[in-house]
This record gives sequence, C-alpha cells and structure tokens, in this order.
Amino acid sequence: MLKSPPFPLSIEEIDASFLSEHLGINIHSFQYERIGADRGMLGEIYRVTIQSDTGSQELVAKFSAPRKEALDNAKRGGTHERELRCYDELLNSTPISIPEIFACWFDKDTSEYLILQEFIEFDQSVDQIEGITIAQSKLVIEEAASMHAHWWEHSDLAQSKWLPRLNDDRRRTNLTTVTRLGWHTLTGILDEGGVKYPKISGETLSEEIDDMLCDLSTSASTLIHSDLRADNLLFNTSGDEVMIVDWQGCSFGPSSFDITYHMIQSLSINDRRQYEAELLNHYVSSLDSLGHQITSDEVHKLYRDSILYSLSIACAVPLINDVESPRVKELALSMASRTLAALEDHDIDFGQRN
Repeated sequence: MLKSPPFPLSIEEIDASFLSEHLGINIHSFQYERIGADRGMLGEIYRVTIQSDTGSQELVAKFSAPRKEALDNAKRGGTHERELRCYDELLNSTPISIPEIFACWFDKDTSEYLILQEFIEFDQSVDQIEGITIAQSKLVIEEAASMHAHWWEHSDLAQSKWLPRLNDDRRRTNLTTVTRLGWHTLTGILDEGGVKYPKISGETLSEEIDDMLCDLSTSASTLIHSDLRADNLLFNTSGDEVMIVDWQGCSFGPSSFDITYHMIQSLSINDRRQYEAELLNHYVSSLDSLGHQITSDEVHKLYRDSILYSLSIACAVPLINDVESPRVKELALSMASRTLAALEDHDIDFGQRN
C-alpha cells in the first residue's frame, strides 16, 4: 500500500524505531552501505543490514536522488510515481520475478519517495559496460516475453490514467527534454572517446525522438519496462534466473522498445551484431510458447524502428547523474556508441532536419 508523507528523505533520517514500525519486528540496530552508485539510477539505493529479535536480515532502502536534475526529471515525467504504482498495482499479478516490497511512500508535491524492499543476492560480476552473455540475454528476453504476453493490449492498461502511452504528452515532453538538454554533454563525451556522430542540434534530435514516439504509439501495446539494460537486471549466482528492477520508466507501449533497448545496451557491439537475428527469433518463439503469436518480420521491423530510443536514454545519463564521475562518462559513452553502431548497421539516417 502506497503511503503519504511524512517519511525519511535520506538514509541518515532512518532510525531503528522507524524500521521496527514498518517491518513489524523489533530492531535493535542496523548498518547500511550505498550500492548501485554511478550506474545511471534515478534514485539512491542502500543495502541495509538489521539486527532484530529474530536475528540478522538484509533489505534495500531506495530514496529519490537529491540531485535537482534528477528530481526535475521525475516531476516532469512522473517516473517516481510510476515505479511505485507499478509495484503496487501491476507487478504482483505479472508472471515475472520481483522483490518483495515491505513498504513505500510518495510525496506527490515534490516527487520524493522511499521504498523498503527485499534484498536479492545477485551476481555482482555482471556489468553493463562489459556486456552480458548471450545466455543471460535469452533469460531476460524470456522474462520480458512473459510480462509482454500477460499484458498484451490489456484493457486495464489501455484505460490507465497513470501509465503513459508513448504519445502521452507528459512522456513525450520528458523524453524530448532530456534529449535536447543532454545531447550537448553527450557529444562532448563522444568527442573525448573519438566516436563519430551526426553534427546535429539537440533540438533536431529531440524532434526525431518525438516523431518516433508518435509513430510507434499506433503499434500493439503492452506493459514495458523501458530501461531493460544490464544495470537493472539481477542475475542469480547460478546464472539461471533473472529479476528486473527499477521500474520508473514503465509504460504502455510496443514490446520492441524493451527488446531493442535491451539488446543494444546490454550486449557488446560485436555480440549484438552476431546474435541479433537469433535473439529476435528467440523472442518470437518465447511469445509463441506462451500462446501469443507475432511474426518474425513484425518483430524485426519494430526492432529497427525503435533503435533511436536508445540514443535518447544515453542523453539522459550525463544529464541526471554526476557527469564528473568516470563511470557515468563511461556508461554514457558505451550507451551512445552502441546505439550509433546499431543505427549504422541498419542504415538508419537521422538528423536530416534543417
């Protein structure tokens, strides 16, 4: 159940009595450490170890990021509210693995939030910049297919007032704004990395992103994550299960957004080139096994039409994160380079506006 203010806005404001009240156990003490920093997250995440009458236990405390740019983005796009409502209203009935949510709060005036959720042991060697394996990618595609098939053209989502379609004014404004504002910084990072890119303005790129959103909004839609990259995926240590986290971008849109973005941003350029067709066909067969049929030609076309979206998210990384952080720069460079390579591989010209 989503709760209203007041609530702690930082890890320093949490105490044992607060945790005891909302976890329903008597907590004597706790320690915490920051996790997931510099990974393009829209919040601050802490691993909390508590000592209680029942022994030691771990959980995750996730706060809204204090950076003005991140909060502005959340207000403009409604992203914080979407993640909380997605957990609260949709994911418990979705046939995928999710962490247990113990309690969550949201301030609709400021977009600040707090989530207390289950801590999941995961393979910490997985890194988006390095790229994941093809076997891991297939696991993600199967998990995404389960979600997509369950919510495909679902009337509850189609009528939802808080879950946006691609052509929703608020979503379009947010995505085009981060593209326009972040492109200049991103091109500076590309220059430093020696990566070639079209010499266009952020305004021109944002207009092309807007056209793409409107064009694809007529496609068959389902629940999509919209940020299905390796840093938002928790693989178990045996490598046979995956959990998707960080649902702030959830929307009602074409499944191609998830599959395209996942493959471009989670695989090395060479692996994506070599296994692209195989993975797209794996998605088709995964949907088919769930009783939902879509042709390979449809998936391949939607894949191509969705590639430019990845460049918009690459623009957001240095905008809403600390661009002085080496990993933020490396992440932005990786995301942009992979997208530019995919655009070139598929002979997609952009930036042709005057």
